[in-house]
Amino acid sequence: MIETLSLILVGLIGLVLAGMILVNPFLGIVLIAASLPVTDLLPSIPMVSSILPVVGGITIFGYLMKNVNKHGNGVKGTRSVVILGLLFIIWMFITNPQAAWFGIDRNWIFTYGQLLILTFLAEELLDDPKKYKTFLWVFSIVAVISATVAIQQGSIGEDIDTSIRTGGLSEGANSAGRYFVVGMIFFVYLRTMEQNQLLRFISGLGILITFLGVFYTVSRTSMVLLFTAIGLIILLNPQKKLNFTLIVVFMAGILLLTFLSDTVFKILGSIIPAITQGTDTIGLRYKLWDAGFRMWQDHPITGVGIGMYRHELPFYAIGIPQHYLHLVAHSTYVQLLSETGIVGLGLWLTMAAISLRNLWKASRIDDLELRSLATVWFIVLVIMLIGGITMTQSAEKLIWICMGVSEYFHLHVLNQPATKEVQKLGLRVAVKTE
Repeated sequence: MIETLSLILVGLIGLVLAGMILVNPFLGIVLIAASLPVTDLLPSIPMVSSILPVVGGITIFGYLMKNVNKHGNGVKGTRSVVILGLLFIIWMFITNPQAAWFGIDRNWIFTYGQLLILTFLAEELLDDPKKYKTFLWVFSIVAVISATVAIQQGSIGEDIDTSIRTGGLSEGANSAGRYFVVGMIFFVYLRTMEQNQLLRFISGLGILITFLGVFYTVSRTSMVLLFTAIGLIILLNPQKKLNFTLIVVFMAGILLLTFLSDTVFKILGSIIPAITQGTDTIGLRYKLWDAGFRMWQDHPITGVGIGMYRHELPFYAIGIPQHYLHLVAHSTYVQLLSETGIVGLGLWLTMAAISLRNLWKASRIDDLELRSLATVWFIVLVIMLIGGITMTQSAEKLIWICMGVSEYFHLHVLNQPATKEVQKLGLRVAVKTE
């Protein structure tokens, strides 16, 4: 009886959310992104990997309904990232159709096809600062909830081995740490831009919780990303006068962390020695990367096939224990190089580079609100790409959303000069009329 009522309740909530997405399709993008820090809570759906493809399908349907008699969002310009994404998928298929379509783990064409659609929809639907604010608030609040769980479940010991790692409500500690860093970046923006004192207080509290949550994942890469993000925020913040306030908030986080665990600095101090000496899990990653490089040397143009790294690993592993021979490359770039060859890696990196360029250019425009938004997304994309060095993230939804957002800003910058010329022409006409 209770199970039946639960199913009915979930069904009703699902219908309400579906209706909301059909009315406002951009909410579908928001929900997909917000699900990332809490993947453990997502209900499973028969025949698909999770509920997210269903949300994506409803979002596409809502978008098509609203644009049946329109042609996109009305702005002109080439969608370079989308074109390159399509070329990446085509390359992945023609070089190894079996692995791409009948992959041992999944249908990779379907996976990357969904990501390409997600990129396009992010560019089309996240087209207003108010929508972005909704996106940032929802993602950040969900990240705080997951970070709170991580703080309660985790424990920072004397070193990595004696610590209890936790991912909060996410799929793993490494992923969770990255999402907490992104949540913190979003909270910094929200605290900077919000005028309401209560919302500014909530944002400040969110900064502290996500800051602490990163350390309770005991993910050293995430810790490095956290301090990198803080440095970029202070360096690139368009409102320089607010930097002092941000520094105070970050210092408060460090003091609180020291109070909760005085061994955290010992773990931080172990990062550089682990990198230089190749100890513990860092050493294992080096061996995984070495295997990936040797796969690429055998298949320099095409790679071994998308998703095939972990299945080829036993044939290329040197010094890797038997119980680790099922692992992935633990590096986005080694994975792409070994599985799709130099061409596939080049296409993916070009997408990332163009996205960074788009966001950087947009962060130089005159409009303070859009400039601040572009800066936030630039920092997020930089953080995710750096994180890709030690984690396989070529199919990370947040990265593809960032790429779509970069396309929006690119098209906005392209069309901005024309808008200014029209305004100037209007002023001239008005003056002559007078």
